[in-house]
Amino acid sequence: MEKTAKKLGWLGITLCGLCCALPIIGAVAGISSLTAIAFYLEKIGIIALGLAGIFFAYYFYQKNQAKKACAASCETDCDCKEENTVKS
Repeated sequence: MEKTAKKLGWLGITLCGLCCALPIIGAVAGISSLTAIAFYLEKIGIIALGLAGIFFAYYFYQKNQAKKACAASCETDCDCKEENTVKS
């Protein structure tokens, strides 16, 4: 899951950089080209935002499930609590 999050983070940084570069691309390629590019990137941005929301919801769901599993196992194995673990 960590590798996926890292890849998605890099994808987000790339998309953000592309969005910030649009004015420069528009000055070089022309405003009409920028309008056409922005039209498609806006749709991609909306989809990416929706996917990001789904991934965050999934992450917090998994985190909540891990807490519930830990709470259930604490009845027999209390090593999941920080105060009961030995720090090395």
